[in-house]
Amino acid sequence: MTSHVSKVVSLRSEASSAKTFHAAETEDAERKVDWVSLLVIAPAILILLGFLVLFFYGVYQSLTDMRLGRPVVRFVGFANYIALMKTSDFWNSVRVTIVYALSAVFIEALIGLAIAKLFATGVTLARWLRPFILLPLVLPPMSVALMWTTMMNPQSGILNYLFSLVGMGPFLWISSPATALISIILIDVWTYTPFFALIIFAGLQGITDDLREAARINGARSWATFINIELPLVAPYILIAAVFRLIESFNQFDIIFGTTQGGPGNSTSALSVQAYISAFQNLTFGRGAAMMVVNWLIVLIGATLMVRAWQAVRRRVH
Repeated sequence: MTSHVSKVVSLRSEASSAKTFHAAETEDAERKVDWVSLLVIAPAILILLGFLVLFFYGVYQSLTDMRLGRPVVRFVGFANYIALMKTSDFWNSVRVTIVYALSAVFIEALIGLAIAKLFATGVTLARWLRPFILLPLVLPPMSVALMWTTMMNPQSGILNYLFSLVGMGPFLWISSPATALISIILIDVWTYTPFFALIIFAGLQGITDDLREAARINGARSWATFINIELPLVAPYILIAAVFRLIESFNQFDIIFGTTQGGPGNSTSALSVQAYISAFQNLTFGRGAAMMVVNWLIVLIGATLMVRAWQAVRRRVH
């Protein structure tokens, strides 16, 4: 009996040792996986830290009187912001930035939705046009700006020539303060509408034909099916595309600077362009940094509102 008990105790001890050894091996394996994961994400962490350092340095710079040639940089607090808010040019830049971004994104969403719906049909022309929809997106923004600047030339531009064939024009396009902002919005729409079209088209492809067929059986026409079924289901896709485009539009620099450089006058002087002029032409780096911080705040507010709208629509759909 004593021998039997000893064997049982020995077996239990061996089993416990085996479990401990297995647990130790598992813990070592987990540690190895953690180290591997850390090594994989280390470059991303370093890049993120680099961006954060640059951002906070820009915020600090906006609180100083930094200027090229000034040997001593003084901390002036919110003096740059207060001085900006007292000028009409600053509020004009805020207005231009907001009008430009909201108008461009809204028009791009509408046209992109129409193009996506066309691509989702079986029309032969739509299938032929699909490969060409990406062309504006692959062009560098500065190249797009230079191309449209040439086409919008009031004297020798091809746009005025084409309008003259139907008895319209000539238009001043980017040469007039009254039409310059509208013109660069049109350039932005031409360039980035394909982004909306592709995102919305992907959403339409995810809608099964069973839903459309059920609507047809219930007597719904094509327009009613689109409004009541397809549009609510692709609304999250529209909003997530709008989030990315709104962020980029608030920060748009290439198209505006490449076409008008903020002119004529200050009719297209968005915050990004005005900040560049203040920092690198007027050499008032503190004032330029303050403008970019204000621009960042506008981007943050706009993106937050869009993300909340996207979350609300997504909850409704699901």
